[in-house]
Amino acid sequence: MMESYQKDFMKSVHTIGRGSMVIAALLSFLPIAYFYFIKGWTAPGYSNVLIAIVAYGFSMWLTEPVSYYPILGSAGTYMGYLAGNVGNMRAPVAMAIQSSLGEEVTSPRGNIATIITIAMSIYVNLCILICIVAAGQFILDLMPQAVLNAFTFTLPSLYGSMLVMRVAGNPKRSFIYLPVVVILYFLTTKVIHGLSSYSLAICIVGTIIWAYIHFKMTDGKNA
Repeated sequence: MMESYQKDFMKSVHTIGRGSMVIAALLSFLPIAYFYFIKGWTAPGYSNVLIAIVAYGFSMWLTEPVSYYPILGSAGTYMGYLAGNVGNMRAPVAMAIQSSLGEEVTSPRGNIATIITIAMSIYVNLCILICIVAAGQFILDLMPQAVLNAFTFTLPSLYGSMLVMRVAGNPKRSFIYLPVVVILYFLTTKVIHGLSSYSLAICIVGTIIWAYIHFKMTDGKNA
């Protein structure tokens, strides 16, 4: 069964996932092609815009997939970045199902459950978005200002719940790695200000290196 899972299922995941991402990347240029070739609209400074986009998003392009991959897995990463809302929706639902099953995404059972959960979250998200787009402003007008102000705490609360789930699932392992993240984040944001843009990447890489060292030191126990 494991052989079929690795050779057949995971192979098809990468085949379909890569193909879907390529198609999505090409389709994303359709609006630009329409305005440029059909409408004849042009804008100066393409090189400056490109440089600005790369400067803003380069570190995020590297760090986000690396940071979320251990939670989403291969299929979940393809689906999540194709549909969007990775950090505030796909990752939390993936962590919730893995915690409830007591499985990691590296196991076949955990991976299949994660894929199904992320797929359902995409459909639910789409239905909610349709409703919000259709009647969102009407609903917002009915809400008091205190409720609208509370929306700013949604994302921090979401990440807080994710952290609690991970720590509660394996407290010993969490307390081994959390100090490393805190120290690296403090150094890159408060001490070495030139590295603040890459603090997330440094925290991820540093934690991975420390995890490998700890794994070797303990012969794989509690790693």
